Amino acid sequence: MDRVDRIDRQIMDALARDGRTPFTALARELDVAEATIRSRVRRLQDEGLLNIVALCNPLSLGHQDVRLMIRVRDLTPRAVARILMDIAVVNYVALTVGGRDLYAEATCRDQEQLVGLLDDIRMMPGVSSVETLVLLKLFKDYSWTGLGSAAGQGSLTEG
Repeated sequence: MDRVDRIDRQIMDALARDGRTPFTALARELDVAEATIRSRVRRLQDEGLLNIVALCNPLSLGHQDVRLMIRVRDLTPRAVARILMDIAVVNYVALTVGGRDLYAEATCRDQEQLVGLLDDIRMMPGVSSVETLVLLKLFKDYSWTGLGSAAGQGSLTEG
């Protein structure tokens, strides 16, 4: 994290609160030039350190939200992860340790698409087994806000 300084962290913290905050307002809040905000946000995005997105509850839209725990054989978990990354409905892929090698999240428009996704993953080279968790109700939306809470890692501005 040497490439992220105090100002970068303050920018990320402000955008985590509201990703629609205008650069002019950020510049005023942080007492720096708007050009500084613009160039730093661009750099953070280019380096893959910052994504500004809108989060919604897919269940409220009638979609099928699924969590997948995948065990790998004959290929490396990284090789299987790269294949999973190319599936459009898969929106999160992570290398894990423990009883499973990979963790993935996917959002499907309906059960038919979910069944197709599971068939495709089960037939994928290197996949030994897939454990699925289909979400029925979302009580707390996952987001980066936990990073700033007492249970998380503290504010992004703490370095």
